[in-house]
Amino acid sequence: MDSSDTLPVVIAGAGFCGLALAAQLLERGQAVVLIGCAANFGRGTAYGDAWREHLLNVPADRMGLRVDAPAAFADWLDLQGDERRRFRPRLEFGDYLAHELDSLRTQYGERLRCIEAGITAITRDTDARWRIALDSGETLESDRLVLALGAANTPSATTNDTIIRQPWARDALSNIDADAPVLILGTGLTMIDMVLALQAQGHRGAITAISRRGRLPLLHPEPPLPPTSPSPALLAALEAGDLRAAVREFRAAIDAGAAPPTLADGLRALIPQLWRGWSLPTRKCFLRHLRPWWDSVRHRVPREVFATLDRLREEGRLQIRAGHLLGHDNGSARIRWRGERGDAMVPAGAVIDATGWDGDRDRYAAHPALSALIADGRLRIDPLGLGLDCAADGSVPGADGLHLIGFLRRGECWESTAVPELRAQAAALAERLTAY
Repeated sequence: MDSSDTLPVVIAGAGFCGLALAAQLLERGQAVVLIGCAANFGRGTAYGDAWREHLLNVPADRMGLRVDAPAAFADWLDLQGDERRRFRPRLEFGDYLAHELDSLRTQYGERLRCIEAGITAITRDTDARWRIALDSGETLESDRLVLALGAANTPSATTNDTIIRQPWARDALSNIDADAPVLILGTGLTMIDMVLALQAQGHRGAITAISRRGRLPLLHPEPPLPPTSPSPALLAALEAGDLRAAVREFRAAIDAGAAPPTLADGLRALIPQLWRGWSLPTRKCFLRHLRPWWDSVRHRVPREVFATLDRLREEGRLQIRAGHLLGHDNGSARIRWRGERGDAMVPAGAVIDATGWDGDRDRYAAHPALSALIADGRLRIDPLGLGLDCAADGSVPGADGLHLIGFLRRGECWESTAVPELRAQAAALAERLTAY
């Protein structure tokens, strides 16, 4: 069918995923409507509301918008030599995305319509079209709708004035007193981002970060090391869902001289296929027992970021511990430290939730773009609360023309948050949507 006879593809979400998909569709002759909030349109929250101190966790020469041009970001910055493999500020990447959006607007004109508005509801009409209601009062229709909603833009249904549940929201940390002790829930990448943001705004108080195991992300190897292919025994254990045997084989590889980061990199391309082959109990077991360890190996940080954490810890201003929050009130938090029987009271003038929202099913149900679809059964939250149910290609079963990309697909393929995976999803989805 000629593209001029079809409705435009509507993309709900104007961050990296939405922009990458729009670029692929436009290049294939499709008309596109890209919807997102005015703040950081095209950049997304991750690259628009960041501080200068926030660095990318992927080298510049692997951060291009398109699959066939992974080094485009480094080229745009005109980086040379080793600088191409450095970790650049996220704000710079946001500028690159804004440049790419401007280029698409110039090149494709009216075929790309950008709407800066919030979505208030999505429903299905009697003509089997998707109706997208906007807070501007406009309503759009399309037979092809893509949900490209990132985690940072998804509101929490939990109301608690004493805990900052959306730390990436604009000015979320601005009311924290510079000398107030801060408790951060979680010790992963988001925690590190919050520590850097607090330092950037002049915070001087003590910071305590806790998680079940108190694990920090590992460093990126410098210089970069090539991936280590999994041994046949490790791969067989993972394919069988035998996590105990997989851990043994992983440790054996490390004992034989392999670096944990390179082992994780060697498994990266296989993760979606392995995840899809695991039973629900195996997935639950992984999330409960192995995920903290895997996350620390898989989601790493640049050396200069780690140096800041080390300095703060040496100065006694940052403490990383394994523990569990039991309660918080009147500037204090009650914590049960791992391995200890009694409870401890820790000063906490502010508490920041940096744990993510795995399993927080209420967040999906409360999202204005998802609530009606979930209520009428067209969308289902996956059993682990990681995302929404979808097929291996991102299509939503029983909802013709509805597709997911990015964060919302984690329940289906697990690895669905990093740029290399997301741009591959965009290219594959654009090809399918063009075939409609």
